[in-house]
Amino acid sequence: MTPRLPRRLLSHALGATLITALAVTAFAAPASAATSASGAEAMIIGWVNTSRSAAGLVPLRGDGDLAYIAGVRASRMASANTLTHTVAGVLQTQLSSRGVRWYGHGETIGWSSAAWTVDAARAIYRGWMNSAPHRALLMSNRFNYIGLGLAYRSSNARTFGSAVMTESLDHTGAVARITGTRRSGDDVSWTWSGYDPRLQTHHAGLRDFDVQYRVGSGDWRTIRDNTTSTSLTLRDRVHGRTYAIRVRATDRRGNVGRWTAASKIWVP
Repeated sequence: MTPRLPRRLLSHALGATLITALAVTAFAAPASAATSASGAEAMIIGWVNTSRSAAGLVPLRGDGDLAYIAGVRASRMASANTLTHTVAGVLQTQLSSRGVRWYGHGETIGWSSAAWTVDAARAIYRGWMNSAPHRALLMSNRFNYIGLGLAYRSSNARTFGSAVMTESLDHTGAVARITGTRRSGDDVSWTWSGYDPRLQTHHAGLRDFDVQYRVGSGDWRTIRDNTTSTSLTLRDRVHGRTYAIRVRATDRRGNVGRWTAASKIWVP
């Protein structure tokens, strides 16, 4: 079992049957039938994060392991036609089985008989936000990651939802972007920038970059490792060739981001 992190907050677990006839907040509403479950789940996270931003909080980061757990829990509730935290299983055990390390965790659950998928997602979200205990979890100033799961029970047209949140150490890769290219004769230059996506808590911050280089379709080779520089100039390149770099960023916890797309410069 994956151990918990040294400090632990109180874990909240609250559920409520949702009433769909609530005060309407304006949202763009594509046809329900045209939106997948994953699309509706993303909508709820987007609505939550819009509310968080309006309140001066940092948006929650989506997490694949939490999304998997939330999906399992929603599916179990739909299968049993029961809205409880217990029928879905022990959340702490599920977090450990997925290797999730946490200081604190929480879950909001709900169901709606509104049309699958967008109408049901909207009803569940509104129900949570109009319930003080549920809203408090979604608007927490400690949680920083979220996973959302929706499941549909066709026999009675009910949609069950679970939102699982944790306060965890930063495990999101930093982001690099190439911002400029320039050629002067046979000299080629690039500039780039980067950032570490913000978290409500435990934000690591940007540390440095790795830079790889290649000529034509040749192999990539590292020419800068753990550099804090944001520019590179290579002089006296051979004419008639294409030169390219790609960059990736790392945060202060060692979370490595993806390589950028290759940025190419042709030297005629």
